[in-house]
Amino acid sequence: MATIRKIARESGTVYQAYIRKQGHKPLTKTFKTRNAAERWARKTEAAIDEDTAGLTNEGQKHTLGSAIERYRRELLPNRNPSTQPNYNRHLDYWARELGHLKLATLSAAEIARCRDALAATPIPPKKPGGESKQRTPATVRRYLATLEAVLTACVREWHWLSVSPVKAVKKPEGADNKRTRFLSRDELARLLEACKASESPDLYLAVILAVTTGARRSELMGLRWRDLNLEQQVLSVRTETANSVKGGTRSLPIPPQAVALLKARQSALRQHSNVIEIKARDDEAAALVFPSRVTAKQPVDLRRPFTTALARAGIEGLRWHDLRHSAASFLAESGASLLEIGAVLGHKQAQTSRRYAHLTEKTAHARVLAVANDLLSQS
Repeated sequence: MATIRKIARESGTVYQAYIRKQGHKPLTKTFKTRNAAERWARKTEAAIDEDTAGLTNEGQKHTLGSAIERYRRELLPNRNPSTQPNYNRHLDYWARELGHLKLATLSAAEIARCRDALAATPIPPKKPGGESKQRTPATVRRYLATLEAVLTACVREWHWLSVSPVKAVKKPEGADNKRTRFLSRDELARLLEACKASESPDLYLAVILAVTTGARRSELMGLRWRDLNLEQQVLSVRTETANSVKGGTRSLPIPPQAVALLKARQSALRQHSNVIEIKARDDEAAALVFPSRVTAKQPVDLRRPFTTALARAGIEGLRWHDLRHSAASFLAESGASLLEIGAVLGHKQAQTSRRYAHLTEKTAHARVLAVANDLLSQS
């Protein structure tokens, strides 16, 4: 129970609220009126009972800008290297717009205002004279997801907040991320031939892995040799951090053709090693499977070689992510269920796999007809 003390001073009478509860350090604050002191005492005691008083104080100490800086320093390096530039771009935006605000005063309304401004502001052209582009709902959702990652760390990792205000912000709706394009078997054959002829020594292997395992580009580009077990012919992909929406680790089988290419690549890496054997093994395990030729710490950029290969193969309207869709399509053709497809692709929600329902239905219908014909032929 709070105690209100009346204190006479030369400047006038003041009222000091004093709160003492077991397990908490004493709190005191002085007010000009008894009513103000009592209101503060009631509010503070309620916060202590809910165990949020300390978090409120932490939220007053730190700004969103300081939280972003800590996130960049401690958590961002754990993200896949290929996704870090996008995260940094998103973080730059939030730091610029809301970085000055204390976490305790960061509201859903402020975040929603920035969400709307982001959606309404065109992306400047990359080249002089080029056309500006409007950000899609999917892009705005990714900006919000990055902010949510920072605020989730404030709640779960650093205990600077009790709840993330971004959870109360509505995500933009739109079907732009539902586009699904599949490779036909003929297109796949032409694409693989074009990749073989590519000047890039990485493209053919990367495309094979993408279209057979269904792994995301960021997952493949983030692969390190320690993630591969070539004897058991499996690879493990880490999808961001374990507490993210697409987080966790899953194992995928590697086709024999890719295993042979990976072994050849590993052998070449060992031959070019200039360090002692023990350190060579450590360096190899941590090395990227698809490193950039500029710096081995960053993955190779295959966008231009992939675009060139598509042109040579005469394939239009295909993005790299469609290789993942194509992997799901080939799985569905072979009779895999939506549950199996979701497990391979790493979907956290069954609804995500529903876009492939029409493909599994064709296989299921064929099986039903085959069983029906077998049964009726015996009657």
